[in-house]
Amino acid sequence: MKILSKFIIRMIAFLIIISVFFLYNLEKLNIFFNTNPTLNSVIIAVLVLGIILMFRQILVLAPEINWMESFMSDKKKPSKIIRTPKLLKPMSQIMRSQMGDIRLTQIGLTSIMESLQNRLFEMREISRYFIGLLVFLGLLGTFWGLLETINSVSSTVKNLDFSKDTDSLFFVLKDGLEKPLSGMGTAFSSSLFGLGGSLILGFLDLQSGQAQNRFFNEVEEKLANFTKISNSTSDSIKNDFAPAYIESLIESTTENLKKSTSSIEQQQLNQDMIVKSLSEINQFLNTNINTNKIVADEIKILSKTIANIKRDK
Repeated sequence: MKILSKFIIRMIAFLIIISVFFLYNLEKLNIFFNTNPTLNSVIIAVLVLGIILMFRQILVLAPEINWMESFMSDKKKPSKIIRTPKLLKPMSQIMRSQMGDIRLTQIGLTSIMESLQNRLFEMREISRYFIGLLVFLGLLGTFWGLLETINSVSSTVKNLDFSKDTDSLFFVLKDGLEKPLSGMGTAFSSSLFGLGGSLILGFLDLQSGQAQNRFFNEVEEKLANFTKISNSTSDSIKNDFAPAYIESLIESTTENLKKSTSSIEQQQLNQDMIVKSLSEINQFLNTNINTNKIVADEIKILSKTIANIKRDK
């Protein structure tokens, strides 16, 4: 938990600063909120859920860290180890299957870290969705307010009767401008709350991502040290390391060759498309040249005809 405490403190301090700012400008924000309370309430609800989710993404790492520390310190007594973790489940399965004589090759280490990285990435997808949702709700309120403004202005212009005196016309115009101004308030207030909420969640997501990266690095360092100790105490693992390394190298080389082949094929397709496009352009230019020649010949014939008509006259 010590690893995560500084990130939680940063998030709490940031939220305190934001809360003080809100309290200081409470009257203005209350006016902005009342321009469209329905949509603004939805935006604030999404913001609160997003904040809870950000804290959960960090707090969920605490049991994983406790399990890892407990396992590393007492790996020969599984009965004392706390419940199986979720993020480190592949690691727990490998470790438990080799209890007392743990062997971790380079491929095993890579597999565990890739699985952990994918699980952490899936967790952050939800937080990014909430950030995008706040931006979308802000833009939705903006377009909603602008549509109300346009409709209100159109209705006001239609209701103007220039046959009346100037005072009556002025009061009609004054009353008609209230709805457009209300629509503009809806547009700007929703945009303010939506974008402001996305900035708040963005900072919290940054801290959550840093905490997850710190957790990932801690797991990698502990497993690397543990693998090094196992390799130094077991001759059989030393003998297995070279084939594992060669197998990993072959897989990496094969994957790179596949990517290179795919890239070459895509490049060939692009070249074929370019050649085809150039051929079509060349054909179009030739057709255009022929058309221009025909038009020029017709103009010459027409000029001669006009000259003959003038001469006959």
